[in-house]
Amino acid sequence: MERGLWPGRPVLLPDESLSSWFARLAAANGLQTAELHRILQPGGDRSPRDLDRHADFQILDRLSAKTSITADALEQATFRRWAGYVFERDDGLAKLDWLPPAGRDGATRCFGQQACPLCLAGDAQPYLRLRWRLLFVSVCPVHSCLLIDRCPRCNEPLAILRQQQRGGVNCWSCGFDLRQAETVQPPVNYLPYQNRLLTVLADGWADLGDHVGLYSFIYLKVLALVVRLLTGGPHAYALREQAELREPGLAVPPQSLPRGRDLAVMAPAARTVLVAMAMVLMRDWPNTLASAADAVGLASSHVRKRHGESLPFAFAQLVDWHLKKPFNAEGRIEVAGLKEMLERQGRKPTYREMVETVGTELAAMSDMAEPVANGAAWGQGRYWKLDGVSPEVKEAARLMAHRSGQSVGPWLDNLLRQHLNLPSGREKSSESPIS
Repeated sequence: MERGLWPGRPVLLPDESLSSWFARLAAANGLQTAELHRILQPGGDRSPRDLDRHADFQILDRLSAKTSITADALEQATFRRWAGYVFERDDGLAKLDWLPPAGRDGATRCFGQQACPLCLAGDAQPYLRLRWRLLFVSVCPVHSCLLIDRCPRCNEPLAILRQQQRGGVNCWSCGFDLRQAETVQPPVNYLPYQNRLLTVLADGWADLGDHVGLYSFIYLKVLALVVRLLTGGPHAYALREQAELREPGLAVPPQSLPRGRDLAVMAPAARTVLVAMAMVLMRDWPNTLASAADAVGLASSHVRKRHGESLPFAFAQLVDWHLKKPFNAEGRIEVAGLKEMLERQGRKPTYREMVETVGTELAAMSDMAEPVANGAAWGQGRYWKLDGVSPEVKEAARLMAHRSGQSVGPWLDNLLRQHLNLPSGREKSSESPIS
């Protein structure tokens, strides 16, 4: 053995992330990951930060010297592999659209680490792939099942650098072996969309309408902006309907897609639908999205108000050339479209219903909303109010649904279906090829 090398020196497996390899390195030398990190950086953080993003060159050089794996190879196991591809540059501080943090960041639960239980079960040595850190990768290309981003037992986010077990891939909180997690099929045929994005990433460029040869990180930035229009805001639900009209295979019950501002906290099932919808709206750029925006009353002022002035040229061109409409401060056009959408779904457009749907209040809602009638029969409203159930059980149900990345209604429906041995309520969707 060469002098100075550590006894345990596991090889870096194909596409393995640095965090995964670091955990195996610690276990091979009889250490916890925190103990190994303190050896490398005496006086540093008690628990290592997300090494896939924050491993500095000093740590990589020290690891290389003690394991005989080159620093370049270790660097390729971090996010720096994707510099100039997924993002232009990383200062370590700004949010990365498609590479969210993993585990816990202070008191914040972060779901940036994903895994395929079947891949882990088939590995001679279970390990995490760096590709599983990409937010738009939510389906396993080998097993066609949804990736998991939280422990199925306790709903805590995956955090390999915090797990106590030495070896394997387990939940850091309850110790659950992730190889035993139940696999779920995606709600839509997402693999064609995911494969398209992986091709863009591999090529380093993509065409977007008349914008030929865009850098991949610019294409992905535009995609992230379109996704944000679908995740939340006053036009989100209406834009989702526009995507479904153009690709019926993406039609899913509205309550199965929670409303929110950040795609990173949504469960993989919701992400598959929203990213696919965004890619449908990006076809024939910018005509499809411009047509959808016109149909739902989305104007440039709405986009500028939400995203500011710093926009990629391809997206700014859409906003300034195709969405230039006079801004209706009262939002009467938007509210009228919202009422029509709710009525098509069989929901009464009351003030509360409209606010809950779009996640914001518009001035015109107060005089355009329909009055509230007598309450719907027990268990038949948009939300099941759990009549007769104690407040503490209601709060526990709300918390568990939130942790699983779902709204209370779909979460409770799935739970009761499992308990009553009823078939899944998910509708089978036809294939959704991309152009």
